[in-house]
Amino acid sequence: MAISYEKERRIIHLSINEEYSYYIHINKYNYLIHLYDGKYLSDISKERVSERYMERYSFLDINRSKNEEDYYETMDEDYYFSFLASQFECAPFMKGDKRGAHTIINNEIKDNIPITNFLYVSHEVIKGLPKDKNKNLPHVRFKDNEVETLIITLKEEYKDVILKLYYEVSEKYHCLVRYSKLVNNGEKEGIVVNKFSSMELDLNSCDYEILALKGTWSNDTEEERIPLNHSYTKISENHGARGFYYNSAVALIKNGTTLDNGEVYGFNILYSSDFAYEFKVDEIDQTRLTVSYNNETTEFFLNEKEELTSFETIQVFSCEGINKMSQIFHDLIRERVLGFSQNKDKYILVNSWEAYYFNFDTEKILKVIDKAKELNINLFVLDDGWFGHRNNDKSSLGDWFINKEKIDISRVVEYAKNKGMNVGLWVEPEMISPDSNLYKEHPEYALYPSFYEKPTLFRHQLVLDLTNDEVVERIFNDLTKVIDSLGISYVKWDFNRYLTETYSSHLPKEKRKETTYRFIMGTYKLLNKFTKRYPHILLESCAAGGGRFDLGLLYYSPQAWASDEMDISLRSGIQYSKNIFYPLRSIGAHVCERGSGSIQDKCCLAFFGTYGYELDILNISEEEKEKILFFNNLYQEFHDVIEYGDYYAIYNPYKCNYNAWNVVTKKKNLALVYFMIYRKEATKARFIKLKGLDKNKYYYNSLTNDIYKGDFYMNVGLNISAILTPYTSMMFVIKEIDAIKANIYRKTKQVDGGKRDKLV
Repeated sequence: MAISYEKERRIIHLSINEEYSYYIHINKYNYLIHLYDGKYLSDISKERVSERYMERYSFLDINRSKNEEDYYETMDEDYYFSFLASQFECAPFMKGDKRGAHTIINNEIKDNIPITNFLYVSHEVIKGLPKDKNKNLPHVRFKDNEVETLIITLKEEYKDVILKLYYEVSEKYHCLVRYSKLVNNGEKEGIVVNKFSSMELDLNSCDYEILALKGTWSNDTEEERIPLNHSYTKISENHGARGFYYNSAVALIKNGTTLDNGEVYGFNILYSSDFAYEFKVDEIDQTRLTVSYNNETTEFFLNEKEELTSFETIQVFSCEGINKMSQIFHDLIRERVLGFSQNKDKYILVNSWEAYYFNFDTEKILKVIDKAKELNINLFVLDDGWFGHRNNDKSSLGDWFINKEKIDISRVVEYAKNKGMNVGLWVEPEMISPDSNLYKEHPEYALYPSFYEKPTLFRHQLVLDLTNDEVVERIFNDLTKVIDSLGISYVKWDFNRYLTETYSSHLPKEKRKETTYRFIMGTYKLLNKFTKRYPHILLESCAAGGGRFDLGLLYYSPQAWASDEMDISLRSGIQYSKNIFYPLRSIGAHVCERGSGSIQDKCCLAFFGTYGYELDILNISEEEKEKILFFNNLYQEFHDVIEYGDYYAIYNPYKCNYNAWNVVTKKKNLALVYFMIYRKEATKARFIKLKGLDKNKYYYNSLTNDIYKGDFYMNVGLNISAILTPYTSMMFVIKEIDAIKANIYRKTKQVDGGKRDKLV
């Protein structure tokens, strides 16, 4: 069993494949005590784990009465419990613990006292998923036979409020999925929820550093390492629905851990709005992490009998370094999180934006389709500029009807279909332009307080109030009229500005601090309606580049645009960072004219993503045409390796002059290798040591056309000890060869003496 309970000692054990253990103790005061998590333990001693507290940490007056004469003599000196030092699963607020609470609630009308103390009531273990699971939120799509669920019920000490903690344990996918549910069971005046967490994790040391992904537009998800210290550290987003500045995935890396060795905890949330990872190291060097809605921008009000469910947090543990953590995340996200399309065709697309921006017409687009067909490209995407009266970015968002004076999209789609090609469109459904028919008809559809005369404009646009179901229905209906009339195969769903004046006049007064949360729930509602109506359409999310690259959006779309930065000197680092937490098949990666690197260099990098083009294919050279044809054919042959293979980082570009990784099929019969250098280097000893191969199998490599066993490639590596110029990029194929054929080849063609061909 993945979950077991020892009744006598009141200890719950969550275990994963005898590799990982998570122990919870229900102590005599009905607090949930976190005992341990890490490498598998078959048993644990709650006394030996908890007895570390000195006397100054253990004084607790638990059963005293204010009327007793011997008040100062009734102190219960419990050597195994301390508000100051015990590790909790759900820490209280203002009860002595000062390291950050799990949940804070307040009945402001009744007494305005936010003291919060949830105590254990009961627990249950079920096979499969809980019946009360909130499927309106993005969630891991486990099958019932893949998971066991622990549900712990707690009650607030003085308020009639229930808190449930959920732990979904999957041995198949080597992970925990954690979330919480809050129920106002009987507070008639309602309660304010000042803080609400998906999970809490207390660790008994601070010997970690945080791995976070920070960035801004065009420099998305740059790896950042932050040492834990005794100050408070917060990794968060407060922009409403965009995560350029911190991605929603975080890792805690044990000091000394490498790509392939050492302990690492990984966390990723299924949510697309404001979140907070809060780290607090206490005075005896313990670490607490809470993962919550960001209470800087989000606060909830629950009426009597109303309930609230948190987003889900995926928790992963690896004692085999960062690469193992990445592989666990990749398998789970690929198989149980990503949105999907019934259309199984593997698209290679060309997008109009970088080549033409708003400057196109029907005849130009037909020529592009002709050229795309010659290049074995099978999807043309018409980006911004096809709707309303939009010839620049100052108008028409919200007017989802075709600008027939500019382009005949029906003719384009029919023309493409006759050539065996598909067509896609760009949309930005969550936005509205002041210069639009929709805004003139319904100014109340924009998201800002009704008394504001001059709401903040970014990119000449406002945000739609998707807390209002009427707005969701209007946008959905307008989009479906266009899509139903055309029969397109792909949609790029963009989101180009963040939220400001984030208060909805549509919501009642007590609910207006929930606007950020309710806005993204409206987005999810719109996406859910869209994907159910169009299961055949490939949906790709985007947010001014990679500003909303998160599991909340990927739940609906199987891929997301990684970044607007196309220069490979930056783009390669962006993809490396995303690879840490997200599978390669989810990472939107294209070849563009902008920036450093040749067409071949850019193709090598884009190959390790969804693959496509953002360039003017009408004006490419014959040499570039040959390169594009070569890589398109190669992608059709090998894309399954990218889609389903195991990823291994080889070099970290934030720590050296190289970027390299390889991807290996589950059967270990095929691998693809990527390498790039940043600064010029003269000839030096330089070997790419591959990972994940079978040491006893023979493999052909496309670098030198030689055959060696897997142990040679992993221990010696591929020799690229040559002069390399900046941004030189390489991709190699490593393919298993039958042992008999391998030995024949080695004896007849693989000569160790003599001059080799020049390295290319």
